[in-house]
Amino acid sequence: MFNLLINSFAPVAILILIGYFSAKKSIFSKENSIAIIKYVGVVAVPTLTLKIILSISISNVNWTLIFSYVFSEFIIYLTALLIGKYIFNLKWNEAILIGMASSFANHLLFVYPIALNEYQADLIHPIVAIIGFDVIFLVINLIILDLIKFKNLKLKNIFIKQFSNLPLIALILGLTVIFLDIELPISIHRALDFIANSAAPCALFAAGIILSQKLEKTEIKISNLIILFKIILHPVLLILIIWNLDNIDFSLAETTIMVASAPVGLMALVFSTQYSVNPNAITRALMITTLFSIVTVPLASMFG
Repeated sequence: MFNLLINSFAPVAILILIGYFSAKKSIFSKENSIAIIKYVGVVAVPTLTLKIILSISISNVNWTLIFSYVFSEFIIYLTALLIGKYIFNLKWNEAILIGMASSFANHLLFVYPIALNEYQADLIHPIVAIIGFDVIFLVINLIILDLIKFKNLKLKNIFIKQFSNLPLIALILGLTVIFLDIELPISIHRALDFIANSAAPCALFAAGIILSQKLEKTEIKISNLIILFKIILHPVLLILIIWNLDNIDFSLAETTIMVASAPVGLMALVFSTQYSVNPNAITRALMITTLFSIVTVPLASMFG
């Protein structure tokens, strides 16, 4: 597991460093990184979401385990949000994105690929189910962010606007294909693979560019808050919840605990640029939690 994680981290580090030094040499600018991140959020991540949702087997999901994860995720999200708002005096849109960064894991690009190589299907299904729930949670957050950003827009119009939200469309399409048992052509599967595979390298390269920007002291403190919540408090809270539930076998919760201890997910970074929030603190937390996850994810897997 350790060797696998180190091998997984090496290309991550290389891409971040390439982005970092490209920005330092003025080859790429922060504006370029925002455009790249927009592509990741609008095209690549929804495609990857659709691809993974198509692999889910709903009948094999342990819903008690999934709801335990979702509950722990919400507690972490709400606590980080309130700290951001009332201790760091952030605006509501900033506090929401800090909550997202503190609770949303990089399951798509970090835990899921590792699990595919290491675990059987029954331990991969929980990861896919969590991805589906996180898409719904993401949409709820985007509705709130739109309410803040577009104060004159009616709630009905904001709700309708979410149906142009590609992660939500990907979830709906994926579930439709599963429930109707539609067989997609090989060309579609290959197109999904081709686009989905661009998500991680593009996002990490853009993160390197953003990381080259100078951080203020407050941004460093916020970044440390995200790191603490994401890879320490979240897995500990989830383990305590599972520990107190007699009907969950820890051997079936291994990959779920791994998700809780995974690095900061990309979606908070992606949407920070779309809702006029400085992404520096989130980017720093993403990089550091990715590094720490070389240790935290294997430790989490030991609880299985």
